[in-house]
Amino acid sequence: MGQRNFILVSLGCAKNLVDTEKIAGLLCHEGYVPTAELAHADVAIINTCAFLQEARQESLQEIARISRKKNNLSGRSLKIIVTGCLSRYYGEQKIKNLLPEVDKTFSPGDYDSIPAYLNGVSPQSKNYLHHQRQHGENRLLTASPHSVYLKIADGCDNRCAYCLIPFLRGPLRSRKMDDILAEAKVLQELGAREINLVAQDTTAYGLELYGKKKLGKLLRQLCKIQGIDWIRILYTHPAHIDDELLEIVAAEGCVCKYLDIPLQHISNPILQRMGRRTTREEIVSLYEKIRKTISDVALRTTVMVGYPGETEEDFLELLSFLRDYPFERLGAFVFSKEKGTAAFMEKQHIPLELAKERYNLVMQQQKLISRKFNRSLLGRHCEVLIDTVKPGKLTSRLPSQAPDVDGKVFVSTSGGTFAAGQLLKVRITGTGAYNLLASEKGN
Repeated sequence: MGQRNFILVSLGCAKNLVDTEKIAGLLCHEGYVPTAELAHADVAIINTCAFLQEARQESLQEIARISRKKNNLSGRSLKIIVTGCLSRYYGEQKIKNLLPEVDKTFSPGDYDSIPAYLNGVSPQSKNYLHHQRQHGENRLLTASPHSVYLKIADGCDNRCAYCLIPFLRGPLRSRKMDDILAEAKVLQELGAREINLVAQDTTAYGLELYGKKKLGKLLRQLCKIQGIDWIRILYTHPAHIDDELLEIVAAEGCVCKYLDIPLQHISNPILQRMGRRTTREEIVSLYEKIRKTISDVALRTTVMVGYPGETEEDFLELLSFLRDYPFERLGAFVFSKEKGTAAFMEKQHIPLELAKERYNLVMQQQKLISRKFNRSLLGRHCEVLIDTVKPGKLTSRLPSQAPDVDGKVFVSTSGGTFAAGQLLKVRITGTGAYNLLASEKGN
């Protein structure tokens, strides 16, 4: 058999990216070779997102784009495989009805069956099960290896009223700690200096597997791996953050003093309707405890506006809270009515234009908050992680800046040799609303 090539498209969140890289690793082990050119591919795999209507539309458009090219290929057969959340949302038959060029679909938890399908082997066969155990955690990193995502669990048991994740990804399924640590060691050997822990709810890690939360213990074990300088925790639920976690973040030098805590709202009536398991009073208490426990901590949150029943008073309470209890980083989005969620049945829907106005007000206020925080760094000496290198200019990040979602530090240089993944001492020389300028320390 000649060389077989594959092309991969990853859509959606960082958790999806991890799955994509594991699919690539499985295929490479089977002898497939990655290619960037569809014309050279024998297999095209689209790992899709279906969390919101916009994401589903993007996924369908990408599948359609590849399908059109499949029809125009001459002298070459191309299999199209769709995996990820869209496969779970629509099911194989509907996807094939919409896009007949699709050969096969796999739900999020079934992507490790793709090699068996391509090789005409039953996923239940003894040889395949051995292959799955031996190579199921291989990854082919798709970007610079110095900063990587490490998924510690999949699925979610929180069942927030607006969220499709339990339907798309299933219940919480924590990975065994030994497996996570083994993968982290491999990632470090591949060049990882920064590891970003992801899950639908990282703070729930271990609950169904060990009977109690184990994120703290996992962090302590990860900190023992030589060569990993930054460990970042993303997607934490405020109802699951405990004193042990805060103390570990404060004490462990390699754990970034950074917490991503999606609050969604602050008004008690809206939090209750969302099924968020927290109250305003508990959130304020948690905020104050974090600030007291972890010096120089940077906090990120996500809020939702336009949730059904959100009154003007509810929204102004949210806006006031974000001003009185500022977050260094913040993302906002407008409520999306998604079939299959409890919120889909709500009656008091907010007009889209009003919701967009509220979104703009939140982001305008956050821009001022972010600018003020950045200005407080002016003149300070800081350590950054270099992401990219160009002549005379480096793109980097502070520990308070997560990849892909936060700002960057642009460092001017006057010579020297630099590399992605290198830690560098710099002095902050300029500030904007989200990004910073710096020079090498001493310049």
